[in-house]
Amino acid sequence: MLEDPSEVEQIRQALLRYAGWDQIPEDVMTELCVSAEVIEVKRKRSVFRRGEPGPGLFVVKTGEFKLSLISSEGREQILYLAEPGRLIGEGFLPADVQCAASAFAMADSEAWRFDTDFVISLTGRSQPLAMALMRHMAFRSNRLIDLVLDLSLRSVERRLASFLLTLATRAGAEQGKPCVIPRQLDMNTVAARLGTVREEISRALNRMQRDGILSLSRQEIVVVDLAALERITYE
Repeated sequence: MLEDPSEVEQIRQALLRYAGWDQIPEDVMTELCVSAEVIEVKRKRSVFRRGEPGPGLFVVKTGEFKLSLISSEGREQILYLAEPGRLIGEGFLPADVQCAASAFAMADSEAWRFDTDFVISLTGRSQPLAMALMRHMAFRSNRLIDLVLDLSLRSVERRLASFLLTLATRAGAEQGKPCVIPRQLDMNTVAARLGTVREEISRALNRMQRDGILSLSRQEIVVVDLAALERITYE
């Protein structure tokens, strides 16, 4: 149980970023936030693994986590990356339901954990909390359907273009102006996120550089032609 008011407020502000959480009564929100325990997870260690019982609901405090699936051959598919403030709901499961994915720390990280039984008890007393959690689960389900659509119906180049366009948009890209995207993720991580291998990512990047859409260096990717990147994404 947390006793530091500033830490409780950190959790509250993180949860209020999600739709519906502002409808939860203040006393219920406080009870939930105070119940959190801080867990430390070393790089490459898991918070939970596929096939294990769900250990609870998590909010990332520091560092970064990845939600992924790993095949028997060692092939990885990253479902999403969770940065500080991000809610991880895939471990929030009844005792008789196993986790469908695994969560690993990308660096030495910390997370706030909320015990499943406690959260379930609290949702029984608060319909707004139950609705907020249902909304979050529905959002995650829709994102996973989008991922299936990407993997089954879109080429690697289109998936990569969409990924880069998202990063460029976050960086404030404007038509007619170069936009710098720092290379914060290694090629293997990008490939696992896009459902392919690093060689395919390298080939797609080089094609876009030859076409004058990108300029590549070891430290950054510069989007030279934003309109062309959009065309590849939406064609």
